[in-house]
Amino acid sequence: MSALLLFLFVFVLSCCLNEDGGETLHLMSWNVQNLFDDVDDGTEYYEFDPSNGEWNNDLFNRKAAALSEVISAAAAGGPDIVLLQEVENENALKLLNDGYLKACNYSYAVFFPTQDSAIGCGVLSRLPVLSVKNHAVNLRGKNSGRNIAEIDFGEGAGGFKVFLNHWKSKLGGPEETEESRSASAGLLNSLIKKAAAESADLLIIAAGDFNESHDEFNRVNHSYRTAIMPAAETGETPSEETMYYVDSKAGMTADSEIGLYNPWVDAEYEGSYFYNGTWETIDQFFLNAAAFDREGLEYAGFRAAALDFNTASDGSPLRWQSGTGAGCSDHFPVILELEAVK
Repeated sequence: MSALLLFLFVFVLSCCLNEDGGETLHLMSWNVQNLFDDVDDGTEYYEFDPSNGEWNNDLFNRKAAALSEVISAAAAGGPDIVLLQEVENENALKLLNDGYLKACNYSYAVFFPTQDSAIGCGVLSRLPVLSVKNHAVNLRGKNSGRNIAEIDFGEGAGGFKVFLNHWKSKLGGPEETEESRSASAGLLNSLIKKAAAESADLLIIAAGDFNESHDEFNRVNHSYRTAIMPAAETGETPSEETMYYVDSKAGMTADSEIGLYNPWVDAEYEGSYFYNGTWETIDQFFLNAAAFDREGLEYAGFRAAALDFNTASDGSPLRWQSGTGAGCSDHFPVILELEAVK
């Protein structure tokens, strides 16, 4: 990193950390349940295609307004970094940021598409985005699932790297689609290992909608290997196509050879997604040992942003309803808090 970029990063980070009088950096990850703009591109899902008359400017603006209300209220002044899944394109991200989120002052907005997919991921940030990459997932020589975005917010003990994910859903059957999620886990593992090898003290964060809960292996009664598994319960040789997590923060040490920290293991919340009467923890963060080494940025907390105006009467996320233009998203956002160590 050049001296000028390093100065800019540290200056903006300092501003973000002290914006609310404290020293906490907030990262939000949120599946926004299909944010499509009102432009007919010919690649939309049917219900969001303006050409069939079921989607229009008014519905887009209602959707964007609802999302922005949640983002703005999730942390003082809005989270410092917002990681979004299910955004149609760069235009939809820009309209959300430049219009409804203008007061949040997100100077950086980057969209990450996936080839032949109607939706992608996006990042909004007050911190400088120093570099980005967009990695395709490969399964038996073909693209599989959605890309994994790599976003750099600095280097060494003072910086961090985020890998933004939206893994394949269970549509078609949980076990039948596990192979695709395992392919995504394999790519993510390789990217994390490469980043750690290049910078041993770099804070690495994986975030997004993984479309399976952190305790998925237990939920399927150990009947098959899942793409996310507890490190202590594998009972077999570790797989390169599995994301392992430790069972507590105490398990995170600099010499940890397997397992990242997943805040859901200590969370007070039932989940971020409610499906068929069951809470799921599919919206997640994973952190490496650098989040606990008492240098740079440290893990400080985790929560689901269940606010009055994005929560249904039964306590579940207030899902968006295109037919009425009401609601918000069928996922709660999840918030990661990091503190600067003095």
